Amino acid sequence: MANKLKITLIKLFAHIIALLPLPVIQWLGGLLGACLWHKKSASACITKKNIELCFPQLSATEQDALAKRSVKEMMKTVLEVGKAWLAPMPVVLGYTRKVTEELDVDAALARGKGLVLVAPHLGNWEILGHYLADRFQFNALYQPPKMAELDAFVFEARGRVGTTLHPTDRRGISGLFKALRDGEVVGVLPDMEPPEEAGIYAPFFGIDALSMTLVSKLVQKTGATVVFAYAKRLPSGKGFEVVIKPADTDIYSDDMATSVAALNRGVETCVEGAIEQYQWEYKRFKHKPGGKTRYYKF
Repeated sequence: MANKLKITLIKLFAHIIALLPLPVIQWLGGLLGACLWHKKSASACITKKNIELCFPQLSATEQDALAKRSVKEMMKTVLEVGKAWLAPMPVVLGYTRKVTEELDVDAALARGKGLVLVAPHLGNWEILGHYLADRFQFNALYQPPKMAELDAFVFEARGRVGTTLHPTDRRGISGLFKALRDGEVVGVLPDMEPPEEAGIYAPFFGIDALSMTLVSKLVQKTGATVVFAYAKRLPSGKGFEVVIKPADTDIYSDDMATSVAALNRGVETCVEGAIEQYQWEYKRFKHKPGGKTRYYKF
């Protein structure tokens, strides 16, 4: 009964958020983020540690200021989910005010070998996913939420523009390979720690991080083109700018270490375009070769 009530409240909250104007949602997100920062929440502590690790050239004052901005931006992303999932689709698609395309994506697709679109946890990836699904025959991996009762709700919300969602198992990976062979677009979130058997260590902002090999394997077996993309939040609730960038050519290397290092460099390049909008609250450096780090022992 308690779990059912919790699910009902989550859905109700998402529907209420979807009714609010985007500037109001982002203002509320910033306010909640400021509260989390001042309370020294787990998210705030992890964010601060990651920024200390990745930007040692900044002073302690500068690191704190960046971390605080990041926590506020992350809470904006959290609240925006209700809008992205439940607001009328023309409204959601209209939030993409600008598209900066640093290469000809349509020409890359015309090669017929498909496109691997690498989307870091930067800006609002839900808005980005809807934009991509509206423009391309788009495929993405889907991992059900921990609360099984939310599965149908989330699945429908993420697929409502036509995204083909594949499970995060062998069958789903096979689906991605097939989509690329059919000349379609496959989206991959590249910056979470994979299982050790599915990753290798490669530098990320100068620190060895357990990094996925999936993108490299997709490219090596299909010859697909790789691009990076993110939806950058514009100031004053004015919407988002979708940025699409070419990958470092090393990502096409047959050497896995070279390819994965290029993947991480691509993520870094995207992050540098909106540092405070990256999901720094994730424990990106939890593992090191031979065991776990102690970075997140607070």
